[in-house]
Amino acid sequence: AVVSTQSTGAAAVAVSALGNTMCALLATSRYLQAAGAQGVLPGVFGLISRRFRTPVFAIGYMCLATVLFVLIGDLSTLINSATYTSFAFTTLCSIGVVVMRFTKPDHPRPVKVWIVFPLVTACFGVYMFVIPWFGSNTLLNGLWIGITIVGGVPLYFLCVNKKYRLSALVKLSDRVTATAGRILNSEVNIQ
Repeated sequence: AVVSTQSTGAAAVAVSALGNTMCALLATSRYLQAAGAQGVLPGVFGLISRRFRTPVFAIGYMCLATVLFVLIGDLSTLINSATYTSFAFTTLCSIGVVVMRFTKPDHPRPVKVWIVFPLVTACFGVYMFVIPWFGSNTLLNGLWIGITIVGGVPLYFLCVNKKYRLSALVKLSDRVTATAGRILNSEVNIQ
């Protein structure tokens, strides 16, 4: 009876972990899709499957990034890197909400969040962002956030920002989006 209880518990944990992974994959791919559709990321991220209405390119990108992270390190490295990077940007967004609330209090917004929520999220995020620097993976955490910033900032300025973007890269991005849309039977859906 003890073995079956342990097996059942292990199976329950495995199913729960799989469900959490699927939710994280789908939620993150929707973030990427929305950013692509609104022009914050290259348009190819905004592709939606015509048949299933899912962000096919973004899901493929997330799967590829996950496989690369696992191949580079172990599961612990993947979890630490993803969590650290995620908390860094969630914290910056929460701080942005607090700053905007005080610098532009009359600015129209679709939802006015009670100020306690972004304050608590920002405090928790700063804590989660700072604490790993005192652990054993300090260099690795810094490396992942550095790769994200060093890779993302030039991509944004060269392909997305209207003031600095290069027309050749915009044309290339548009061609990639159109070709991927045909191959994946997808379209950019701006809502």
